[in-house]
Amino acid sequence: MSSRTSPAAPRLRTITARSLREQRSSLVGWAGGLIVFCLVMLAVYPTIHGNANFGDLINAYPEPLRKIFQLEDYTTGAGYLRTEVFSFVAPLLLTLFAVLWGSDLVAGEEERRTVDVLLATPVSRRRVVIQKWLALLVGVTALGVLMELALGLLGPAFQLHVSWAALSAAVVGSWLFALAFGTLGLAVGAATGRRGLARGLATTLALASYLVATLSVLVSWLQPARNFSLWQHTMSVDPLGTGFHYWHLSIVALVTLAFLAWALWAYDRRDLAT
Repeated sequence: MSSRTSPAAPRLRTITARSLREQRSSLVGWAGGLIVFCLVMLAVYPTIHGNANFGDLINAYPEPLRKIFQLEDYTTGAGYLRTEVFSFVAPLLLTLFAVLWGSDLVAGEEERRTVDVLLATPVSRRRVVIQKWLALLVGVTALGVLMELALGLLGPAFQLHVSWAALSAAVVGSWLFALAFGTLGLAVGAATGRRGLARGLATTLALASYLVATLSVLVSWLQPARNFSLWQHTMSVDPLGTGFHYWHLSIVALVTLAFLAWALWAYDRRDLAT
C-alpha cells in the first residue's frame, strides 16, 4: 500500500503549486493593479474629507440614489470607502480575477491539451479538482489580504481612518463573493470543458446578483428575489458599517461548497477532451 501511495503525495502537492506557478504572472499583474486602484482612491480622499460642499451635494441627491450608491456619510473614511471602493469596484475586480482564473484551472487544461499530463499523476480526478480549487482559494485570498493591507496601512497617510474590524468585514464580504463565482466558473468549466462558457456564465450571474440586490431598493417586484442574490448576503448588508453578518456569510459559503461539489461530480463523470 505504501509503495503505491507514496509517489502520489508529492505529485498531488505539485498540482496546486503548478497551477500557482502557471498563473504567477497574472497574479502579480492583478496585485499591482489592485494596489494602484487603492492608491488612487486614497489620494482623492483628502479633497473630500471634511468638505461641507460635498456633503451638501450628496444631500441634494434623491434618497433612492443615495441608497443605491450607498452615499451615507460620504465625507467620512468609512462612508467614502463604502461608496468608492466597496459599493461595486473592489468586489468586481476580485470577482473578475476569480472567474478568469477559476474558469481556466480545469477547462483551460482541456483547451490547451495538457489534461493528459495532469491526469498522468496517480490521483483521482476529484483530488485534481480539489487541488485546483485550492489554488483558486490561495489566489483570491492573496488579493483580498493585499487590498486590506493597502487600505488599512496607507489610509492614515491620506487622512482616511477606518477600524481594522470594519475593513476586514468589507474585504471578507468581497472575497467570499468573488470566491463563490470563481468556484462557479471552475464548476462550469469542469462540467463542459469550455472556458469561454464558464467565464460568460459566471460573470453574467455575478452581475445579475449585483443588479438584483441593488435595484430591489427601487423595484418592488425584485425584492423577493434579492434573498437569492449572493451580493445581498455579502455586500448589501453594509459590512463596513455593521461588521460581520455570519448567517449571511454562511449562506454564501454553503453555495460555494455546492458549486465545488458540482465540479467534483461533473469532472469525475465526463469524457474529457484529450
